[in-house]
Amino acid sequence: MTEELRPFGKLGCLPGNVPTNLKMLTYYVAGDLPKAPVAVPVPAFSPWGMLGNDRYGDCGVAGLQHGFEADAMITKTKERFATEQQTIDYYLKYTSGQDSGVVLSDFLNYVRKHGYYDQKITAYAPVAMHDVPTLQTAIFMYGFAYAGITVTEGMQQAFARHAPWDATACSGAIVGGHCIPVVGYDDQYLYVITWGGVQRITYSAWHNISTESWAIITSEFEAAHGDGRGVSISALKTDLNRLR
Repeated sequence: MTEELRPFGKLGCLPGNVPTNLKMLTYYVAGDLPKAPVAVPVPAFSPWGMLGNDRYGDCGVAGLQHGFEADAMITKTKERFATEQQTIDYYLKYTSGQDSGVVLSDFLNYVRKHGYYDQKITAYAPVAMHDVPTLQTAIFMYGFAYAGITVTEGMQQAFARHAPWDATACSGAIVGGHCIPVVGYDDQYLYVITWGGVQRITYSAWHNISTESWAIITSEFEAAHGDGRGVSISALKTDLNRLR
């Protein structure tokens, strides 16, 4: 019996940047970070949903909402999340009605200042995109990492077949940029949420396709743990407050 193909969605992650005043997450380490375990399972949230990413390039908004949803499962927080239409509405409000995609760092700055419906970002910091140990630590400490990647036609086809994104899938012509939350990992794969489902990425492929990644500290996580789990939130907030 042939496995049903999954529909893949649209792309909408624009080329990013790290603001001048903001430093890598490791700069803000104020003590001993908790040791990340060998594996972090994907939170049992369902359904993840497309959140409009089948019709719009709103992956930057949908990806952040999926991160909030993962956080809620980890912190055992009962929350009300935006509907698909509300996700689209937030995206189009941010882009002034244009389906133009988002620059992740600019969008994070906006959400930190304005909130996202019932959810809030306390702080965020970039993680060097090929620093896998720190990326795993950020996932373990804060529930997810918010990341940008390049996507190839092979990756779209692999997603449709429920196949992992490996070196073969990631080779070939790039079709655009995409935003994904990384919500789990083990010794073989990073696990991300995209286009309404869970997708596996091999570590070799990650090094080829990753363009940026961000550790996100949500208000729910700060409330649950009371601090940055070894990261100085106060120092990080001082630098974030300098951003326009």
